[in-house]
Amino acid sequence: MRLTLRLLWIPALLWFASPTLGQTKADEITQAEIKQVINENSECDSLDQIAIDHLELFDFQGEGRKGAVVVASTCMTGTAGPDVHAVYMRNAEGKIVEHSLDREDPAGAPNSLKLPLFGNPNYGLAVEKGQLVARWMDSSDRQNPLIIWYKWTRGKFVVDHMTVEGPFTTSYDCGKATKEMDRAICYSPRIAALDVQLAQAYRAATQQRPSDQKRALQEQQHQWLALREKQCTIYKWWVDCLNDLYNKRIAELKQP
Repeated sequence: MRLTLRLLWIPALLWFASPTLGQTKADEITQAEIKQVINENSECDSLDQIAIDHLELFDFQGEGRKGAVVVASTCMTGTAGPDVHAVYMRNAEGKIVEHSLDREDPAGAPNSLKLPLFGNPNYGLAVEKGQLVARWMDSSDRQNPLIIWYKWTRGKFVVDHMTVEGPFTTSYDCGKATKEMDRAICYSPRIAALDVQLAQAYRAATQQRPSDQKRALQEQQHQWLALREKQCTIYKWWVDCLNDLYNKRIAELKQP
């Protein structure tokens, strides 16, 4: 009888303690709940038009309550890629709320002004070694254009640190570049290298020309720069466009 009482008592202790051990399986955020929350801010006709591309549960607060890291595509995204990147958590009332990511870099400048991303950028969101990480991609021909690590501080995600691939050496000072085209070239390794080659070919051609032909060469170069701005819009295939233009112009300048 004594042994039987002990066996019954241990499960009872665990049952009473379970509410303090953290989130139960029933409390975990589900895909259906996430779609419902997303649809509150979208114009989709049904939840079937929302696709969850990535869902990962993780306890950011260290309290046994897992938040949901979500990357999703709605009916509004078109060809731009996923348009939902968020972390959802269940509050004390049981409601699922979104915790947005801090949009400022460590220096305090808005990302819209500072992020070196060019041509249809998008990003993935996941947990890496216990930390929320955004891995950005664009069409600049870089493998890892931008990676941002976030930390959970005072009820929100703030930037911890980031790494940027570039800028690369060009014929001009990238730190002073203000035009989108000039800034984009600084962050494309292939075009930045061609820009250096073009500058060298232009200087050599200028030195080889007699003085009465130098003005015409300068005018040709100005026309080519205008063509570059007009023809190669910084979007999906701008690197290939510039690659062709630069190679053709370099070949022209090297002609005797």
